[in-house]
Amino acid sequence: MELNIIKGKAGSGKSTYLFQKVKEIIDKNSKIYIITPEQFSFTAEKKLLEELQRNSAINAEVLTFSRMAYRVINENGKSLKNIEGFGKSMLIYNILEDTKKELQFLGKNMQNIEVIERSITEFKKHNITKEKLQSITEKLDDEYLKAKLEDMSKIYTKFQEKIEEKFLDEDDTLTYLARNIQNTKMFCNSVILIDEFVRFYSTRIQRYRRTTQSIR
Repeated sequence: MELNIIKGKAGSGKSTYLFQKVKEIIDKNSKIYIITPEQFSFTAEKKLLEELQRNSAINAEVLTFSRMAYRVINENGKSLKNIEGFGKSMLIYNILEDTKKELQFLGKNMQNIEVIERSITEFKKHNITKEKLQSITEKLDDEYLKAKLEDMSKIYTKFQEKIEEKFLDEDDTLTYLARNIQNTKMFCNSVILIDEFVRFYSTRIQRYRRTTQSIR
């Protein structure tokens, strides 16, 4: 699979060039996917219809990474319910109630629930799994920090165990996509164009390259 990068400063015409390329290749490929951030998806869909004839636009589609993830989930036959916001807070509250005798610092007040929820989100954004957190915690010399992270590690582990195979955390959609896209043929023999993102972290690009190699 070939990877091409179009570089240029803001307003230099990168998106215009991209849609011109879509025009050129629309009849040569089975499917074209244009991946944009959520806030730009409507604008991209509108531009796609304006630039292409309606019958040609059938072969091109605007997606977000989240939509891609749900496509893969549906094709893999998973019936996972979304858990977000209030549902996550209630689950964390119940975990704190069930494990209060095991915890040294964290109790079931609203401030702790908010801190835990934010921490779990940050762990997932930076690919800190429950196993990695446990390993990091065990190696700490600072006893105070170690005790606090032991509490967080217990809660994080139980949170993941509770939602596994039952719910899909909104923070897990991209991780699910990266791990399972190789199990679908939906995007095989397709051209995938990525536009309007401000930046990608180097680790995300490395994951993308590994993923694209598996769906040739």
